[in-house]
Amino acid sequence: MAKKKLYTATYTFDGKRYYVRSSISQREADKKAAKALAAREEGIPKLDENTTVTEYATRWVETYKRTTVSKPVYSEYVHRINDIIIPAIGPLKMKNIKPTHLQEIMNAHADKSKSYCSKLLVIIHGIFRQAVKDEIIRRDPSEAVKEPKTKSGTHRSITPEERRKILETAKTHPFGLAVKILLMCGLRPQEVVALKWSDIDQINRRIMVRRAQKKSGDIAETKTEAGARNVPIPPALWDSLSIPDDIDKRIIVPPRGEGYTYSGMLYAWHKFKAAADVNIDMYDLRHTYCTDLEAAGVPINVAKYLMGHSNILMTSKIYTHMRDDTLASAADKIAKIGATTGATIKGKFAVKNGKFILIRDRNFETKTGTK
Repeated sequence: MAKKKLYTATYTFDGKRYYVRSSISQREADKKAAKALAAREEGIPKLDENTTVTEYATRWVETYKRTTVSKPVYSEYVHRINDIIIPAIGPLKMKNIKPTHLQEIMNAHADKSKSYCSKLLVIIHGIFRQAVKDEIIRRDPSEAVKEPKTKSGTHRSITPEERRKILETAKTHPFGLAVKILLMCGLRPQEVVALKWSDIDQINRRIMVRRAQKKSGDIAETKTEAGARNVPIPPALWDSLSIPDDIDKRIIVPPRGEGYTYSGMLYAWHKFKAAADVNIDMYDLRHTYCTDLEAAGVPINVAKYLMGHSNILMTSKIYTHMRDDTLASAADKIAKIGATTGATIKGKFAVKNGKFILIRDRNFETKTGTK
């Protein structure tokens, strides 16, 4: 396929000659040159193939998203550009970005939910497709990029090391108390920021969940009837609470202001996880609370109530996300089967190469069965 003809125009600024190209016509190239010169003279940064990803992505989100999407969505765009895209490829020039660069960004988040990866890919597509339209780059490197195969479910339990970092950071961070409530009581983020001190049952040590914050910032009743619930406060969290005389105030407040907005809550969370050096979603804390209930042997119907789920199927999906310590406990119980079954079988079970192995007496005579 023959290459498209490129029309070239030049202009001089501050003693340096600049070249501008167009694939449309010489007239179009001349217009672009005049526009670029005017922009330089007005102090507006010029956009061309040598523009860095940081410069273009920052300008893209301000130009195309600030006034076209809601504030919470705009905030999410900004955070993902600043926290994910810029640290990975920000200093590189737009013309040097290859599909491999972008696929590596996506692959690094394969442990996230499908929804998370889809939204990240939408941002990447948006940036580089617009760059083609702006004639900064000739080809879109994001065309070949695909979502990684994500894990089942939408969230995951945090690791012991992540838990340690989170709890240590929560001791001094302004958003620390909110994070501890998310992790130790399993509330939804929008329920936590809507809490007042009057929602604390000091006699029974319970959090009485009755309200949640909408994306608009308004405080309303919980989304569903099941969302209204009383959640026990564990001792580690109770010791962190300093209940004031004026119990009509919000529990979680920013350094300035009387309460968090939705976008303010997201910003506070991003600052917290950066301080803790963890790469998790806020909802992973709630997910962890549910798996903690499962590990502690809490019946699933009780867990359904504490989580505020309308349907027990929602709870069961999380209960099936087995943690390593849960599996280890199951292995211990399996190992004791031979000792408790008595008359019919003497020995113990082990797992080898995906099969249950029955070990008999001291002669280690074995029989195998499909796992």
